[in-house]
Amino acid sequence: MTDLSPNTPNPENTADSAAELLRKLRQKQGNWVEWGLAIATLQKSGYNPQEIFEATGFEPIQQNQVVVGAQVYNSLEKAGASEAARSHYATRGSDVLYELRLLTQEQRAAAAELTFEHKLNLEEAREIAKAIKDFSWFRTLPEGFSDHPGDAVAYQAWKLARQNTDLQERSRLIAKGLRFAHTPTARKQIEQLLVDFTVVSQRPAPFRPFIALIPKRNYPALSL
Repeated sequence: MTDLSPNTPNPENTADSAAELLRKLRQKQGNWVEWGLAIATLQKSGYNPQEIFEATGFEPIQQNQVVVGAQVYNSLEKAGASEAARSHYATRGSDVLYELRLLTQEQRAAAAELTFEHKLNLEEAREIAKAIKDFSWFRTLPEGFSDHPGDAVAYQAWKLARQNTDLQERSRLIAKGLRFAHTPTARKQIEQLLVDFTVVSQRPAPFRPFIALIPKRNYPALSL
């Protein structure tokens, strides 16, 4: 009989713990964060999404949502999100946290605070995440706006409002900007749109033709 090293998992123990995880998932024990961690553990143990679905009832798309959502939730703790936000998302909102997956750890925590504060759904969370991601590309912050996620969302609304000729849509965007603006200076920038109706056209990025550089070669002379 071959002895197992202390760091080698016992196949029987692994099978037992996998069976226990499947049972807990099947009976929906614990919260969704624990479900995500359990599914991730099963997948690392060799179970594929279809096998997990057949054993627990969790569809593959649900598995992906809670696994990724749980990863985002764990990053909230590491980045110092408030106890109120973490407590809220421990029992609900895996779909909202899933939308924050492409952000950095710090951005996720700040965005989660914002979505919690404003009670946003997944569609709104998706917009928030995009606004924060786009805003992070600025080397120099736009005038009047800070790096707070609320100001990032307010800036996007401000920019779109300035480009919009439809008064109803423009008013909606201004209201959105005022709702999320975090700093007085950002609010002032948006309030300016209430008296300045100038429409700023959105300029497309300049077209840069692609020129393929063909390396110079010495070809033999043709005999005519």
